[in-house]
Amino acid sequence: APPLLDLERMAPRKLRVLALCGGHSCAAVLRVQTTALRLALGKDVSEWTFLEGSEDWTHSPGEPVISEMEEKLAQGSQLKNWYMDSCEESGGVQTGRTNREKQFDRTTRVFYQGIPAAVERLRRQVMDAGPFDVLVAFSQGTVMAHLLIGHLRREAPGVEDAKRWHCTRNGAEQMPWEISVFFNGMHVRDEDYFHLFEQKSPHPTVHVFGREDEFYDYGRDGFGNQPQ
Repeated sequence: APPLLDLERMAPRKLRVLALCGGHSCAAVLRVQTTALRLALGKDVSEWTFLEGSEDWTHSPGEPVISEMEEKLAQGSQLKNWYMDSCEESGGVQTGRTNREKQFDRTTRVFYQGIPAAVERLRRQVMDAGPFDVLVAFSQGTVMAHLLIGHLRREAPGVEDAKRWHCTRNGAEQMPWEISVFFNGMHVRDEDYFHLFEQKSPHPTVHVFGREDEFYDYGRDGFGNQPQ
């Protein structure tokens, strides 16, 4: 295949990949998770940028339990979430179910906290470091990617952005990367953000699920509310 070109300098460049951590994770863990993919692409022809959330994560009942291996991979780093959430059960009844059980119940109302700031932070990171060719996201990172896409498609490319963007984003529906690859992705559960996806996004995506993942059915079903 012909080499990718830097549009400003018209010189060959590497494939640029942006990787988003899942929840209760960190960049150190993500580097290990992507090892096989990075080797398959080739370190000489691709370069990776790893981003993690900003919210400190601590275990609570119903949350996934961090394995000994994950703790070792984190190398002492604080595990992060992109956002925190809360649940309101149907009829306002408190049943004592775990957060995971509530999330799996389609009648539960889920509220995301701090999304405007989280989306703006991610948007700024992408615009400052991009453009990218591929976005790779895991678990909760896919939700953040959905939300970022939903917000970006509602704004025209800004003239205040760096010159390198002028040949990259030709319209609101064109993302600052070419394609998204989602691993164990999940749909947006907070109804406050459903309006972002009332119309189908033309942005191309690849979805990869693991049958052993406890969120396998949840992620694939979407309760009819998954971003399109």
